[in-house]
Amino acid sequence: MTLAQQIARHVEANTDRLVQTLCDLIAFPSIVKVDPREAGPGERGCQLYLQQRLQALGMTTDLWDSDGPALYAKYQGRPGANKGRTFEGRPNLGGILAGSGGGRSIMLNGHVDVVPPGAAEHWHTDPFTPVVKDGAVYGRGSVDMKGGVTCMLMALTFLKELNIPLAGDVVFTTVVDEEIGGMGSLAMVDRGFKADAGIMTEPTANRIAPICHGVLWSKIVLEGIGGHAELTPNAWNSSGPVDAIMLCRQMLDAIDILNRRWQTDPRKNHPLMDLPNQIIVTQLKAGEHPASIAGRAEIIIDVQYLPAEKDQFGLGGHVKAELEDYLARVCAVDPYLQQHPARIEWILDADCAEVPADHPFVTTFQSAVTEAAMPPALVGFGAHSDIGLPGLFGTPTVNFGPGDPALCHQPNEHVPVADLIACTTAIALAIARWSGPQQSLN
Repeated sequence: MTLAQQIARHVEANTDRLVQTLCDLIAFPSIVKVDPREAGPGERGCQLYLQQRLQALGMTTDLWDSDGPALYAKYQGRPGANKGRTFEGRPNLGGILAGSGGGRSIMLNGHVDVVPPGAAEHWHTDPFTPVVKDGAVYGRGSVDMKGGVTCMLMALTFLKELNIPLAGDVVFTTVVDEEIGGMGSLAMVDRGFKADAGIMTEPTANRIAPICHGVLWSKIVLEGIGGHAELTPNAWNSSGPVDAIMLCRQMLDAIDILNRRWQTDPRKNHPLMDLPNQIIVTQLKAGEHPASIAGRAEIIIDVQYLPAEKDQFGLGGHVKAELEDYLARVCAVDPYLQQHPARIEWILDADCAEVPADHPFVTTFQSAVTEAAMPPALVGFGAHSDIGLPGLFGTPTVNFGPGDPALCHQPNEHVPVADLIACTTAIALAIARWSGPQQSLN
């Protein structure tokens, strides 16, 4: 029996344990709060559960509440450094399973924070009471990304049970704060956790994704002049009301035009990405009263960028400047906005990364998924993930995880059990191929 067959049979035989572990994790309501100074109700409990599981495998563990202000002071202006973060009650977890020596190390990484479930009436079941039905596990975080955390934990568990030798260390890390900027991952790599290569188990439908987008969040502020909606027409000068909603429409049209330009701009496209970079409008706020012309409007946008567009700090400074220049030119052709230009306020810059397709770990991982009867072709991860932060500290990291990424943040989020089985098998085999002694790899 080959190593791949041995691992696959053991995972299949222990499907119930795999599913139960995911159900255990979903039951912790580890919700990330809008105010990053507040701990989610289940973040600490979820990490304590994982720590106990790691210790049962004989791993040395480290559970700590990071010092947000100190991290920000140390890394201000660099990837992952977000102002205003505190981590009391929001611990990170790291564990190390020591190899016999002389082998290549690997880091498995995931996040335990989940977004709020949203309106209860949109769910068929309680978001934090996991349900297994129709061959899938339902619950908030099943896809994003407790399914992936489960697979990396169980891959390591099954390798131990099978007594498969490892020469290199296996580093296991789970972080908080990923859903609001990634400072948990910054805290993790600052703590010293690193390896020769890494797998971040964000959902990719079990495809290897060596690239992700960077993301900029910003607020575009348009200052109009309020007035009576029925009695005072738009004056378009400083002596009368100016409808901020009309200004907002102009700006939304301008964003649509720029998105169309980006569709054919080589800088905004990558062969592994399904879509070009996009500017996505995610929030609108305007108006003060039903009978009053809006005096102010705000547009929140989510802007994507590629690794090739990063500035000297590894962030999206070039794209920020591009957007600022474009908005200035939009304002310059409007009589009112010439005098009262839109203001853009940057909220977040989450970095991106790319591991070359010919990197030894990428090719080793492709061989492992092929042995596990899965497609080895590389894909792009269309959203942001934290793979850039380990990479900056010497751990080239790819995304690979179970579940359809389109289900992230949706009500009735669910992951197929078959995806969990396949992902666990592939990760276990990748660990053995990368970190095992050469004589054991037949």
